[in-house]
Amino acid sequence: MSFSAMACKPFGLEKYIEYGKSDATIGASTAKNTALWFIGWRDLDGISSVSVYVAYDPKDEMSKNISDERLSNVSKFLFPLVEDKVKIEYISSPREPRSKASDDFYFNNLVISIQPKCIETQSCCGGNMR
Repeated sequence: MSFSAMACKPFGLEKYIEYGKSDATIGASTAKNTALWFIGWRDLDGISSVSVYVAYDPKDEMSKNISDERLSNVSKFLFPLVEDKVKIEYISSPREPRSKASDDFYFNNLVISIQPKCIETQSCCGGNMR
């Protein structure tokens, strides 16, 4: 008897929003793309939870303030898009500077990560029907 296994992970579960170095707002185009991405998951498969993550330099008060403002702005943006029972976790995490390239990425990006309902029901990628 032969069994074949296929690993399955839904793709597109994370959305990265890139900011200017000291900017805390996103443009209309980015807002629209992010909203459409979120609504697509919400209306197609459903969303069980959402995590929104930013990093800041713990030695730089301005970095912390900008990160907090980014989270606040995104929370106002996501609030009307989320169904009542969906849990949203906002995470602002200290990160020691390492290199210019990685610092530019981590300190200037916000990540929205979703957990789709299909993972709870084990129905992603066909579930038990594979």
